[in-house]
Amino acid sequence: MDISRRTFLAGAGALGGALATGCATDVCRKPGARIALQLYSIRSYIDRVGIAKTLEEVAAIGYTGVEVAGYDAKASRFYKASAAELKGMLDANGLKLCGMHISRSTLEPDAIASTCEFARTCGNTTIICPGSGNFPAGMSFKNRYREPAKDIDEWCGFLADFYNKAAVAAAKHGCRVGIHNHEWEFKVKLTDGTTFFDGFFSRTSPDVLMEQDVGWTTAAGYDPCEQYRKYPRRSPTLHAKENGYGCKGKFDGILGAPGRNPDGTSVPGVDWDRLIPVTEADGVAWYIVECEAHANDLSAVTASYAFLKAKGLS
Repeated sequence: MDISRRTFLAGAGALGGALATGCATDVCRKPGARIALQLYSIRSYIDRVGIAKTLEEVAAIGYTGVEVAGYDAKASRFYKASAAELKGMLDANGLKLCGMHISRSTLEPDAIASTCEFARTCGNTTIICPGSGNFPAGMSFKNRYREPAKDIDEWCGFLADFYNKAAVAAAKHGCRVGIHNHEWEFKVKLTDGTTFFDGFFSRTSPDVLMEQDVGWTTAAGYDPCEQYRKYPRRSPTLHAKENGYGCKGKFDGILGAPGRNPDGTSVPGVDWDRLIPVTEADGVAWYIVECEAHANDLSAVTASYAFLKAKGLS
C-alpha cells in the first residue's frame, strides 16, 4: 500500500478534532450535503471481496450513500447482483443509492424504459453517463487533447439533442439523466473558441443534469465554482476528487491532498472551503467521493471521508 501514514492520519485527526469540539469547521457550518462513495474508486477491492462485504465496510466507514458503475445492460446487473439483490444489500447497510453511471447506449429510445425500471428497482432515479460514451467519433482517452475536428460543432449539437430527448423520456419513467465531465470537455474547443462543456450545457435543457467532477475541472484549469453559477440547480450530485493526473510525483487520491511533483511543489487542488458554500447554495445533495488511487483497498476512501466529515458534511 503506497500511502503516507502522515497523510492518512491528518484526515483522521481533523475528523477527531471536529467531533471533540462539536464544530465541524471554523465557523461551525453544517452543510446539508451528504457523503457518498463512487464504488468505481474501489473496483479491484470489490472484485476481491465481493459487493456484499464491500457495502458493509463502506457503511462502517460512515458513508451514507453510494454511486454504482459497471452496469451490465444485457444482464441488467451491477457487480453480479440483480437490481432487487443490490437494493436489499443497500437497505441492510442503511445506504442510499444516489446515482448510477451507465453507458450512453442505455439511454437510447429503445432502451431507456428498461434502464429506468432497473434504476428505480435499485432505489435510484439519477442516471449519469461519463467518459467515452460522449466522445466525438475518433476520440479516445489517448487522443482526447487533439485539435477540434471540423465536425466538433455538429457533434456537440447532436449530443445536446440526444440528452434533451433522453431527459424527457426518462422523466416519464420517474428518472433524471445527465453527464459527468472529465477534463477534455474543457480542453476541446468548438470552432468559435467555446469549450465543449459550455457548448453542451448552453444547448441543453435545465432538466439535463450536470454531475461536475470538480477534480477534473480543476485539473483542466477551470473554476468548479463558476460552473454552478453558469448552470444553476442542475446538480443533485458532484464528484469530489483530487486529480493527480500530470503529477509525476506522489499521489494518493485523497481529498485535501492533491499530490506533489518530484521537486516538492504541490499539484493544484480543489479549494474545498470555497466550493462547499457555493454547492450548498446551488442545492447539491451529495458529495460523491471518487479516488483515483488505491482501487484495491479502503485507505484512500477512508481518509477522504474523514476529510469531508471534518468540513461539516454528513
